[in-house]
Amino acid sequence: MVDSPGDVGTEGRYNGGHDLLSDDDGETWRIGYVDDDPDGYINVNETTAAELPDGRVYFNTRNDATAPGTRADAYSYDGGTTLATPFRPQAGLVTPVVEGSLLHLCEPDVLLYSGPAAPGFRALMTVRASRDGGVTWQPVHTVDGLPAAYSDLVRIDQDTVGLLYETGDFSAYSTITFRRVPVEELV
Repeated sequence: MVDSPGDVGTEGRYNGGHDLLSDDDGETWRIGYVDDDPDGYINVNETTAAELPDGRVYFNTRNDATAPGTRADAYSYDGGTTLATPFRPQAGLVTPVVEGSLLHLCEPDVLLYSGPAAPGFRALMTVRASRDGGVTWQPVHTVDGLPAAYSDLVRIDQDTVGLLYETGDFSAYSTITFRRVPVEELV
C-alpha cells in the first residue's frame, strides 16, 4: 500500500531491521531485536554486527533517511535479543548510502568497518578502525579511488584480513574483487 502519489513502496520509510539468533550452533534460529518503526529520521537497512570483548553486540546499519550521515548504530547487551537504545546516527562514518561490513579482531582489540569513503558516490573503498567499540572511527587502509560498493571482511589468519568488494574502473558493479590486507596496516 502506498501513501501518496509518487510513492512506489520502496522509500526508506518502509525499511526495517532485525537479527536472527542461534543458541545451538545454527541448528535452530529465532528472531532477536526488531526495528520495524521507520520514523523518517533513521530507517535501518542492511545491518551488520560484531560482538565486542565485553559481550555487547555492536550493530551498524545503512541509513537512507534524514538523520545526519548515512550510517546509524546501536548496541545490545543480551546477545542481540533486544537493543539497549534505538539506532542513533553515526556521523563519524562518512559514506554514501551503501551496505558496509564489520569485523572485530580480538588480537589486537580493534573493530573494523569496510565501505566506500566518498561521501556522495560509491567510490574509494576504505577500511576504518575503532578502538572504542564503534564510538569513533579512523581510516586505516584505502584500497584505491575507484568506484566501489558493497563489501565484506573476514579474518584469514593471525596476520591477514580479507576484503571482498564490488568495484571496477568505471562502475562499482563491474567485478567482485578480493584483497588480502595485513593486520599491521589496520591497527
